[in-house]
Amino acid sequence: MTARDEQPAPPSEADFRNLADALPQLAWIADGAGNLFWYNRRWYDYTGTTPAEMADAGWRKLHHPDHLEGAAARFSACIAAGESWQDTFPLRGKDGRYRWFLSLAEPVRNADGTVERWYGTNTDVTETRDAQEALRLSEERFRALIDASAAVIWNTNAEGELTPPQPRWAAYTGQSEEAYQGWGWVDAVHPEDRARAAEVWAGCVEGKRPYAVEYRLRRHDGEWRDTEVRGVPVLAEDGAIREWVGLNIDITVRKEAEAEAERARAAAEAANLAKSQFLANMSHELRTPLSAVIGYSEMLGEELEDLGQAALLPDLRKIEASARHLLGLINDVLDISKIEAGRMTLSAETFDVASLIEDVSAATQSLIAKKRNRFRLDLAPDLGAMHQDQLKLRQSLINLIGNAAKFSEDGDIALTVRRSTEDGADWLTFAVSDTGIGLTEEQIGRLFERFSQADESTTRQFGGTGLGLSITRAFCERMGGAIGVASTYGQGATFTIRLPAELAEREEEEAAESVAARVREITEGEAHLHDVVLLVDDDPAARDLLQRFLEREGFRVRTANDGRAGLTLARALKPRAILLDIEMPRMDGWAVLHAIRTDPDIAETPVIITSVVNEFSLAHVLGATDYLVKPVDWNALKEAMERYRPAGHEGHVLIVDDDADARERVRRTLQRDGWEVREAENGARALESLDMSRPSLILLDLMMPVMDGFAFLRALRGRPDGNVPVVVLTAKEISASEKESLGRQADRLIVKGSMSLAEIGRQLRDLYARQDRTPLPGEIQGLIERLPS
Repeated sequence: MTARDEQPAPPSEADFRNLADALPQLAWIADGAGNLFWYNRRWYDYTGTTPAEMADAGWRKLHHPDHLEGAAARFSACIAAGESWQDTFPLRGKDGRYRWFLSLAEPVRNADGTVERWYGTNTDVTETRDAQEALRLSEERFRALIDASAAVIWNTNAEGELTPPQPRWAAYTGQSEEAYQGWGWVDAVHPEDRARAAEVWAGCVEGKRPYAVEYRLRRHDGEWRDTEVRGVPVLAEDGAIREWVGLNIDITVRKEAEAEAERARAAAEAANLAKSQFLANMSHELRTPLSAVIGYSEMLGEELEDLGQAALLPDLRKIEASARHLLGLINDVLDISKIEAGRMTLSAETFDVASLIEDVSAATQSLIAKKRNRFRLDLAPDLGAMHQDQLKLRQSLINLIGNAAKFSEDGDIALTVRRSTEDGADWLTFAVSDTGIGLTEEQIGRLFERFSQADESTTRQFGGTGLGLSITRAFCERMGGAIGVASTYGQGATFTIRLPAELAEREEEEAAESVAARVREITEGEAHLHDVVLLVDDDPAARDLLQRFLEREGFRVRTANDGRAGLTLARALKPRAILLDIEMPRMDGWAVLHAIRTDPDIAETPVIITSVVNEFSLAHVLGATDYLVKPVDWNALKEAMERYRPAGHEGHVLIVDDDADARERVRRTLQRDGWEVREAENGARALESLDMSRPSLILLDLMMPVMDGFAFLRALRGRPDGNVPVVVLTAKEISASEKESLGRQADRLIVKGSMSLAEIGRQLRDLYARQDRTPLPGEIQGLIERLPS
């Protein structure tokens, strides 16, 4: 017999003792009467007691006082009945802390059925009880949340069917369990929303994705309420959907608030539009009498000089100066209204900084000399050129120098200009310093607020509206820069403008985007033309920028870098539209435009002028030869008129204006210069006058009754004899919509950009250059070359 064949010896008492000590539970033995006399090693390890301490019911000292009597009574009852015992109570460990134990005991009987022993264990269930308690509290919080929530909370089975009970759904909708269960809930959804709600729900259930939709739900009182619905799947461990839970949130109040906000926004926009229209109309109404005051003052001054009564000239100059000051205030209010409405646009051009400073210095000499101030320029030798909005920079500098002159007397005013490079970009800094009254810290804090000056005494003593610095700051920020001030009270102040030498690309992109949108608008419905847009521009950066935007908009773009190449491509490609720059070498844009219009194959091709030559381009689009802004600069008018006086015989001019005083002032001025003048109070009368004889030139106001200037220009250009040069002479602010409308109606040209009308009055371009292949006269060509590009 081998050792493997030998049977193991039966377990000994030592084996059972070792087994008892190895148990994870606390174990003990009691006699038939329930007196505990043996404990395993785990008991002593947990309690930190000794056998002597456990004698004579020592276990009672380990029970929590709040639970001892109850546990002892229930144990005694089981002992007396001889039944199995189970209880849960806390026991103190050797660290003094109590932990919960599940206690079990079973009786062992002898042959006659008498209980001889009780064998018991205590299992630590503290973590289990804590988890159960946390779960219980969580469930209570969840139920409290459901009860407190205004949302309708629901759950469905895995198939997306609503199953009872759904107390929140039933309470909100008034549906019974029989009515809402399954897909019956759809009946509570508004008939117009049911199909979409059910379709989206079915798709989410099938795709196991969250449910999100809005629909109208019928409340128990019959009222339809807007609800926002969200539902998510609850997944089992194997990834299958166990159920869906979701909620309907009543958003009726929010929807009503949004609708009210939209109505308020629309009302605000309407009010803002009304304000803008009011300001535009008021600009005309206010400038008209001011034109009379300024015009008559200048005219009377000339007549007084001719009569030898120069002693009266100072009084007339005061009247003229006051009128021009009032005009400046009106222009400031109009500027600030444009800023508030977000309608302030930039028109960038490349210009020489030193030349701009020279121009600003000349324009401010009279302001500086008024209070006997001295002016000094400090210009770095490397100022170079800028590509910015020259007009707004010029106006900002004149504002600052004008303020310095106003608040200084017998003082020194300096304009310092420097160029610097930061992070690879060039910046220009313009600092205007003075030795005037200076500013306190408190005054500096509110200096750039609208309608605000240093204090009330400043306004009384020095005048002004408090808009100049606010406008200047808006201009600087719009151009990508900033303005700051440093001052010591009583010792003067220094205002510093800091601008990038190149206008930010996003500003140029906005202009390009507007051109792209305009190209798409005018080419819709022109499917018979080749699907190509031709871009003619000698500026590589401008070509690249416009080409990228047009291609992004879905156009096929071809480019040419000068007018002659552009004309060749236009004839070869027959494009849908042509984007044409004006200032180009070899062959300028006007010559290209003339050639296009006289070529039968491409004469009908839409042409978009992308060169920004201030608002003067608008005058050409209108068919006008020039554009002057009221009140008229009489020297500029005379200079313009001389260019249109027919050589060798008397010139005839037709004045079209509903303002009789304005007509009289212009007529008297022109007659003194040898012109024969006819008048018409509106466009209709002007057309009648054209039937009688053709003038050499037409001076045209835009805002008139019966037939305004816009309608007159359309009618004029439609006549066989309608190629009369026209100078637009008006105080009207041209709106974007009017520009757009006029652009469509005049030779299908559209102008990009928005520039100040005030700079246009001194610019001339000969209309005949677009109608004739002959070279322009030298003096006209020289003027064209001086126009900003």
